[in-house]
Amino acid sequence: MTTAEKFTDEELGKLEPSVLDDIQRERQWYHGRALLEIQRRRGQKRRHLSAEEAGLGQGDLKNRNIISPELGFDIYNLHIFTGGVAPRTEQVRNHVHGDTVKHYLSGKGYEVVGDQRIEVKAGDFVHIPANVWSGGSQNPHDEPLRFLAWQQFPGVFSQIPTPFIDQNGPPDAAAVSDLSDDDLARLDPRELYQVYLKSEMEYGQVQVEVQRRRSQKRLYISAEEAPIRDWQPGGPRKMIIAPEYGFDIYTFHLFVSVMPPHKEEGSGHFHGDAVKWYLTGSGYEEIEGSGKVPWKPGDFIHIPGFLWHRTVNTSDEIGRFVALQQYPGTFRQTPNPWQWNKRM
Repeated sequence: MTTAEKFTDEELGKLEPSVLDDIQRERQWYHGRALLEIQRRRGQKRRHLSAEEAGLGQGDLKNRNIISPELGFDIYNLHIFTGGVAPRTEQVRNHVHGDTVKHYLSGKGYEVVGDQRIEVKAGDFVHIPANVWSGGSQNPHDEPLRFLAWQQFPGVFSQIPTPFIDQNGPPDAAAVSDLSDDDLARLDPRELYQVYLKSEMEYGQVQVEVQRRRSQKRLYISAEEAPIRDWQPGGPRKMIIAPEYGFDIYTFHLFVSVMPPHKEEGSGHFHGDAVKWYLTGSGYEEIEGSGKVPWKPGDFIHIPGFLWHRTVNTSDEIGRFVALQQYPGTFRQTPNPWQWNKRM
């Protein structure tokens, strides 16, 4: 028996337990070999992808990864690819995967998500939820339908919120003025536990509302609702796709940040995996351990989780980027493939 042998679901259902166990262990081993090579390539720790290398809207219409661990990026929660559908054709692709967001670069057509057929055009966004059957893209028109897609990396877990709520309300907790490092460090273990519980309950109350909004199960944002190249500086962050906005998404959220000319993004912060796609302006992303990584329109930069960073727009133009950021609470899966030493 080899990994090349294919089985239908019905055939697998009829196998003896011992035979199924043999198949599972063999395929897990081969999968582990591939995982180890992917993990090795993550060690290249690539950060930057130029507009020229990304080649959005160019080349053939086959799906092509532009940011993924196989390409040397130290990224765990998502990968980014570009692709499209030729005129008068369909992507006949009945499949499921993790959370995916598509942004259409040119053309128009349809995206089949579950039992819905959504009309799309250049500038629109569509969310394809995890574990929902997707029939692919359809293009009945005379020009190619091209897209940029952000997709959950296979094996990443979607955390289902189970917030801790007490009907009696949050416990009494020590007064901590601003949760500064110094304030927290002075707390004794019980005080720290009480502060942790109080903050968890207050956060949990918000999580319940976020989970309620996910039930709207929105899938589509038009270019008119999200004019990503027209938004101006000022006001709150320009969110596009997030659970707070009614999307049943768990792995990441998508937003646009707009910076005035010659603006620095504060003193720095960190969060989960993020990828930025720069639309206007120019400057650099200052990333812990990587220094100042320059960017210009069309470039992509990956910022790994837990690394301090900040964005600086050094140009005379407005700096504008689309950011895909790991949703707070999702997990980074560290591969630990099952292997054995064939020499033993």
